[in-house]
Amino acid sequence: MTTDKLETAAAPEVLLHDIPPGLVRTVTRSPAKARLYGVDNYFRESSRLFGDDLDDVLRTTLCVLKPEAAAGRRYRPALDALRDNGFRPVDAVRFRHHRLTVRETWRFQLNFASRERIDAMDLVLGTSDSVMLVLRDEQWTPGDVPAAVRLTALKGPSDPAQRRPEHLRSRLGAVNGLFNFTHTSDEPIDVMREIAIVCDEERRRLLHARVRAGHDAVPEALAAFAELEAETPAHDLDLENSWRRLAAAEGPAGEPARLRAAGREVPVRLIAAALRAGADGPAQHWDLLSVLTHSLRFNEPGIGRIFPNVLLESWQNAPAVPA
Repeated sequence: MTTDKLETAAAPEVLLHDIPPGLVRTVTRSPAKARLYGVDNYFRESSRLFGDDLDDVLRTTLCVLKPEAAAGRRYRPALDALRDNGFRPVDAVRFRHHRLTVRETWRFQLNFASRERIDAMDLVLGTSDSVMLVLRDEQWTPGDVPAAVRLTALKGPSDPAQRRPEHLRSRLGAVNGLFNFTHTSDEPIDVMREIAIVCDEERRRLLHARVRAGHDAVPEALAAFAELEAETPAHDLDLENSWRRLAAAEGPAGEPARLRAAGREVPVRLIAAALRAGADGPAQHWDLLSVLTHSLRFNEPGIGRIFPNVLLESWQNAPAVPA
């Protein structure tokens, strides 16, 4: 019996997405992001809209002012700091985070987050609307690092000991890892992806038109700030003051403070349960969020990042990712 020898031709490479390789190379210095975001439909949707003029992408970035910025009255200081450093709003999008947008925005960062941190993010970000400022970097010229990279460097490190006075987190007085008032997009690829998470197609097209035109969105931003501050009682976001106020509260909101006064451990789940009960009013809500964000375990030990943060040096010194 004879066996025919089979001639097997090399299989053609299977493409996993339809985004032009040159576009991907232009908007990230992370090979891992290039692979993962290429098959992420949020990035695909934005690439169809913004891919014709990548200079617009490179000079544009996002700064999301989160609910604690309303309670802590950090809106105008944030806008002043951004404008002092050459970032001008060309659009302002008011939106409410919910369970899915939290998980989609930070999809590639939550693998090492503790369950209690993710739960706290839901509670903080779901409290009220956020304002996404779409910013034009007035200092950007072709060949410079992208606007998103410059703003992320300006934001400063999460470790307070490493911050300098000019950093955005220093100017705003970031309270802790969750009460930090702002979220910024690390790279242009993140700007594109996050726009598609927050905005549906109609709103993306308006945003795109405003980016192209260099629209002045300062009046819209100020109007959104005024509306949200009118809806949100001012709060000092001070931990010890929050504990003192909670000690005088009756019902579920006061239970954590009563346990603490008795020298007993205060479970994070008890604070979260009091927040969800929601029966003690907005002042206690922010007091509970204050103690919650100081009490939780941030990360799971021993779990690594899917990809490292892309820092300023990566754009200054590293070559583009391969096609």
